[in-house]
Amino acid sequence: MEQSAGLTIALILVALAALMQAGAMIGIWLAVRKLPGQVEAVRADVKQRLDPLTGAVTEIVSNAREPLRAITTNMAEISKMLRDRTGDADALVAELVDKSRAQILRVDQMVSDLVRKVETTSEAVQRGVLAPIQEFSAVIKGMQAGLEFLFSRRRTTTVSEAAQDEQLFI
Repeated sequence: MEQSAGLTIALILVALAALMQAGAMIGIWLAVRKLPGQVEAVRADVKQRLDPLTGAVTEIVSNAREPLRAITTNMAEISKMLRDRTGDADALVAELVDKSRAQILRVDQMVSDLVRKVETTSEAVQRGVLAPIQEFSAVIKGMQAGLEFLFSRRRTTTVSEAAQDEQLFI
């Protein structure tokens, strides 16, 4: 009997365990059954909070399309205008450089011609004016020396003065 009592107790324990397991399964089933309702409530709450936000973001994006298009168009026009103006400025600078080079060459040629003319004029002045003036001056000096010689008193030189002059010469 002891064996049957132990067996009975074991059977009772197994039955209790099965009943407890069944109760736990029923509890899990009831909890899982409530879960879709709770998930739906959370989803509805999130949707209720996010719908105005997504609507505002959508409105901002749709309102920003036209200004962004206008800005993009303006930027493209500005870029094209800057490219055109840069090309015009480059052409103008190239033209100014070419004209400046031509003017510098002209000025250099004018200065060279001027120097050559000054040299030619200087030579002509020396030949035409200074040479006759020097000749005239030489003639005047010669006449002056001749007149001085004629009008000066002649003194007679003594032998001793002549000897002294010879000693100074040597």
